[in-house]
Amino acid sequence: MAAVAAAGAGAAGGPGFQGGGDFPPRGEIRFVVHRGEQGLEVGRAVHRWEMADGRYRLESVTETTGLAALFKPVRIETESRGWFDRQGLHPEQYRVMKNGSPTGESADFDWSGGQVRMGGQDWQPLRPGSQDLLSLHYQLAYLPALAEGVALGVVTGKRYDPFQFDALGEELLEMPAGRFRTLHLQHLGRNRTEIWLALDHLLLPVQIRHTDRKGDVFQLQAVSVNPAPPPSSSFLQRE
Repeated sequence: MAAVAAAGAGAAGGPGFQGGGDFPPRGEIRFVVHRGEQGLEVGRAVHRWEMADGRYRLESVTETTGLAALFKPVRIETESRGWFDRQGLHPEQYRVMKNGSPTGESADFDWSGGQVRMGGQDWQPLRPGSQDLLSLHYQLAYLPALAEGVALGVVTGKRYDPFQFDALGEELLEMPAGRFRTLHLQHLGRNRTEIWLALDHLLLPVQIRHTDRKGDVFQLQAVSVNPAPPPSSSFLQRE
């Protein structure tokens, strides 16, 4: 956890939101979900957020569609709640539901006591700047020097691990939501996690890819972004 401690110290001294202006008080990103290297569409997902009076709520809903839903209908609901300041998001509760029932993947954060508890496990020390698996995607917009990589602690609901994101450089992505100039970040841990942040639109995550230990690949690509990115040379709406 040494890397986690170092990341927490850096986040605490950060200058605040890096995406330009202020983070919008509410919004959503809709994604199409593909599986495998061939990009078979298996579902849809949506991320929604609300931020007001120093409090935030993030929600993610992922559902199978098409043949995948016919053979194995799945609906995953994830929620992160907490408070925020200039250093970003500070989760207090993290919950995951599958087909309407608790999965046991949950976390409670006690920032005043500096501890975190996952499911029915014992409390353990909580490093400054740590995130849950959902808030992680939006906390990145608050961290300085992303192009140099970043490390932070991440609570998955089952584990508490250090995530070291390496910056793989800028990439121009074309997807259903349009064309985005992005920063590609990658974490190689128990699973491979890749996130592409829109450099010209609030550093929002517009593409997310998870590769598990078996080699199964799931990729989310933005279908729509609200608030919508402004028209520019690096963001072109489809005809």
